[in-house]
Parts: sequence; structure tokens; C-alpha cells
Amino acid sequence: MPELDSVRALRDRGVDFRIIELKQRAVSVEDVVKYSKSEIAVDEICKTILLKDSAGERHAVFLLGGHRIDFGKVKAVIGRSAKIATFEEVKATTGVEPGAICPILLAPPILVDRRVLTKERINFGSGDHLYGLEIKSRDLEKLVEYHLVDIAKDP
Repeated sequence: MPELDSVRALRDRGVDFRIIELKQRAVSVEDVVKYSKSEIAVDEICKTILLKDSAGERHAVFLLGGHRIDFGKVKAVIGRSAKIATFEEVKATTGVEPGAICPILLAPPILVDRRVLTKERINFGSGDHLYGLEIKSRDLEKLVEYHLVDIAKDP
């Protein structure tokens, strides 16, 4: 396994974590479940999505993998309409492709949907499509500055 910046950040901050190794490249929640070499709880999978607002500003949102963004709620939070950033914008902003974004490596603050913290454990991208990371949700605050918001569509 390569020495990932995300793993280094977790170690530097003294956060307990588990590396989730995948059999092949994963981009979606379904891929993570299908390709995980170990047991994984699908409801603990989170995703980080980069948005671009109408003024060109970028915003990272972090939500449960099975949830969808409510763009009306996003507009209420950031004050402008937004859309999902293009592949090229994601790569230019984060240095990685969609599906590999690691929320703890992004410039703060990120927008974290409140439902994420209802889970005891969460897992997310590591910056590498072949590895995920799992932590206790309460440790997220040790790793990145964020705003806790309601941005997911109601089920």
C-alpha cells in the first residue's frame, strides 16, 4: 500500500482508523461494497462531492453515500445556487478524480450533512481509488474544520 497523505494525517492527529482495501478501483458506493476485501457496512459509507457555485467558488459537501444533495438546501446554506463540479474541476481543485476525494485533505471548511454524525463509524475516500478509510464519526472534528448542515434530500 502506498503511503497516503490521508493516512499520515490520521496518524499525526492520533485518530484510530481502519484501512479498507479494495480489489479494484471504486468510484461509487456500490463499487466500494462490491470490491471491499473486508466486511463493510453500506450505511456507514460517505461521499465527498465538490460543488461549484454561481460565483465560481468551490464547496465540498460530505454526506452519507446513499443520500442525494438537495440543491435548494445548499443554496440556503451558501447563499448562491450551485452544481456538481466537472471532472476537470474536481481534479484541478483536489488533485484527485471523483470517487477518490478525501474530505480530511480539503481546505476547510467543508459542509457536513448532519446525518453523517448519526453513525458511530463512517468511511470515506482516502485519495486513492483502491483504499478507503474508516473512523469514528466523532473523530471527524479532529481532522477537518466543518459546518454541520442539513443538505441531503429527505428520504
